[in-house]
Amino acid sequence: MKTPDALPPADEPAAPSASVTRAGRNARQFRLLLYVALWSVMAYFFISHYVLMAVEIKGTSMSPTLIDGERYLLYRCTYLVRTPRKGEIVVIKDPEDHGLSIKRIVALPDETVEMRPDGLYVNNVKLPEPYLISKYTFGPHNEPTKPIRVAKNSYFVLGDNRNRSADSRIYGPVPLDQILGVISK
Repeated sequence: MKTPDALPPADEPAAPSASVTRAGRNARQFRLLLYVALWSVMAYFFISHYVLMAVEIKGTSMSPTLIDGERYLLYRCTYLVRTPRKGEIVVIKDPEDHGLSIKRIVALPDETVEMRPDGLYVNNVKLPEPYLISKYTFGPHNEPTKPIRVAKNSYFVLGDNRNRSADSRIYGPVPLDQILGVISK
């Protein structure tokens, strides 16, 4: 007969079997993998919607500055800390087709824009535009215009290829909330 000293004390747990230990370890690893995957997806969406996103140039409205098929980074958070600046290349929500368009800011809020036969004038001062390859020809969107006053929180945007760009000459100044960010060149 066994003595009571040979039995394990009642408060000591019995050793787990190998299959129970392996199952617990696998469950912990699965939860960890799920946790990492969930945080990775959330980080991707946060970064691509609020920090950085890649954009591909489609079309010729910004040539020769940006060429069809090239890729650039769009900095989405820039305008959370400062306002847009004249001359910056930005991505906007296109008011006509509701897609994305890339344009250059040529006039800021409360400025007056006018297309004249010899170029673009902002507040009656000819805007130097070294990014244009040559003087654009007057087509349907390049005819001289009456002065346009840009409203508060709006920006006048144009494509660098004036003969092939649908921009503020057609749909007017773009509100700040329609500007997604600035392109890094």
